[in-house]
Amino acid sequence: MNDPRYAKLGVLVVDDSPVVRAMVSRMLEQLGFARVASEPDGGAALAHVKAADPAPNLIVCDIGMKPVDGMSFVADLRALPERHLARLPVVFLTATATDELVRRAKELAANGYIVKPVTPEALALRVERALFGG
Repeated sequence: MNDPRYAKLGVLVVDDSPVVRAMVSRMLEQLGFARVASEPDGGAALAHVKAADPAPNLIVCDIGMKPVDGMSFVADLRALPERHLARLPVVFLTATATDELVRRAKELAANGYIVKPVTPEALALRVERALFGG
């Protein structure tokens, strides 16, 4: 499953569940990402993105988190003055894909979403589409 295209790329996993963070991080490592970092909520994730050197190439983010949820985090990310950060690809994780959620994700220029539970196949497909348009 190790894809050489990911060998120099980094990804940030944002989820309030330590179990989900660990599971998704493991899947991304198996895909071949060089750097996999994680944060427990959107506030911590925004601070991470601003401070990371190099910045992640992709963000995989839960929606339902506290104190800062995924939608708020991505809205804040898109508002950053640093264009390379504001345009980072984001794949949402969600328990349910309602029409409202899909509409809001599109408004935030999200690059896709995965309905939990996350499978390696679904994650690989969404990651490839987000990064390479596949």
